[in-house]
Amino acid sequence: MDAARTGVVDGAPPEDMEIRWTRELGESVDSSPAVVGDRVYVGADNGRLYCLAEADGAPIWEAQTDGCIVSSPAVADGIAYVGSVDRCLYAFSAADGEFLWRVKTKEPVLAPPLAFAGRVYFGSMDGGFRCVDATTGKPHWKLDVGAVSGAAAAGTEGVVYFGDHAGAVYAVDAATGTVVWQTQLKGKIVASPLLLGDRLVVGVMGPTALTIQKIKFLVALDIADGKELWSQFDGASVLSTPVADESAVYFGMVSGYTSSTELRAVNLQTGKEMWKRKLGGVADSSALLIGDRIMFGLHDGQFHIASTTNGNDISTVDIGAKLYSSPGYVDGRVYIGAGDGKLYCME
Repeated sequence: MDAARTGVVDGAPPEDMEIRWTRELGESVDSSPAVVGDRVYVGADNGRLYCLAEADGAPIWEAQTDGCIVSSPAVADGIAYVGSVDRCLYAFSAADGEFLWRVKTKEPVLAPPLAFAGRVYFGSMDGGFRCVDATTGKPHWKLDVGAVSGAAAAGTEGVVYFGDHAGAVYAVDAATGTVVWQTQLKGKIVASPLLLGDRLVVGVMGPTALTIQKIKFLVALDIADGKELWSQFDGASVLSTPVADESAVYFGMVSGYTSSTELRAVNLQTGKEMWKRKLGGVADSSALLIGDRIMFGLHDGQFHIASTTNGNDISTVDIGAKLYSSPGYVDGRVYIGAGDGKLYCME
C-alpha cells in the first residue's frame, strides 16, 4: 500500500480468481502482506516475519521477534520494518532477514509502520507516535497521544496523518513532529486514514464494542485545517481503511460491531450514500480497488470481488478461515493471510 494508504492498484480488473498456492506459517496470519518485487513479506502470530517467493510461496528467510506480529510490514530501500506485541519495532534486511535494529516501546506495536522520506513513523499502544531514522532507528521525535493501532498516511507536502483510540485525528509535520492541526471525533480510530487530494477520509469505531451508539462513523476532513467536509452518522463502526475512485468512497461498516455488516458507497464530494449491500461477516480487512472491482476478505472466510456499481459480487473465493489480513496485489495475483495460519495466493 502506498504512503497515502489509497489501496488503489493498477491492473486489469479481475472477473474471478482461484487459489494458486498456499503456504503454512504455523499460526494465524493477521498481518497484511507487503509485496515488493518478487518477494512477499508477512508476519504471523508465532512472532515470525516471513519472506517468501512471490511465484510459489517458497521460503526465502524468516526472522523471529518475541511476540505476535499483527502489524503489517513496510519495506523500503532494502529494509523490512514491522511491529510486534513484544513492544518493539524491528528492522531487518529485506535481502536475508538479518536483524538491524529495534526500537522499544512500553506497550505492543500493532500499528503498521510508515516508511517515508528516509524515516519510519509508527504508533504504539503506549500512546506514543514516533519518528525514527530509517537506517539506524535513532529517534527524531515523539508525540504523546492516545493508543495507536492504525497506520499513518503521508502526503507529498510533508505532513503525516493518523488517528488514535481517543478519537483524535492528527496532522503533523513529518520533519519536526509539530502538530499542524488536531480534530476530535467521538469513538476510536483503529485503521489508517485515507488521503485523497484535499481531504482525509477517516473511519471511526464506536466508543464501545457491543453497544450501538450513533456517531459520525465516516468523516471527510479538509487536510488544510482538519475541518469537517461531510460525515456519515448512525449506530455503526468502520474498522478498516476505505478505498476510493474519482467519484466515490467504498467501505465496510458494522452495526454494534458484530451484528449487521454492510458494504457501502458514498459520494466522494458530498458524502451522500450511493448504495449499500449486506455482507456475511465482519470486515476487518481493508479493501483493494482495481478498476471497477473492490476486493476484500471477511470473517466468514470468503474473499469477495465486488462491483463498484452496486457492491454486488462478481465472484468469491472460499478460503474457509477468518480473514483479518488485508490483501496485497501484484501482477494479477492477490495475497492474503488467514486465521488458519496460511498465506494464500489467488490468481
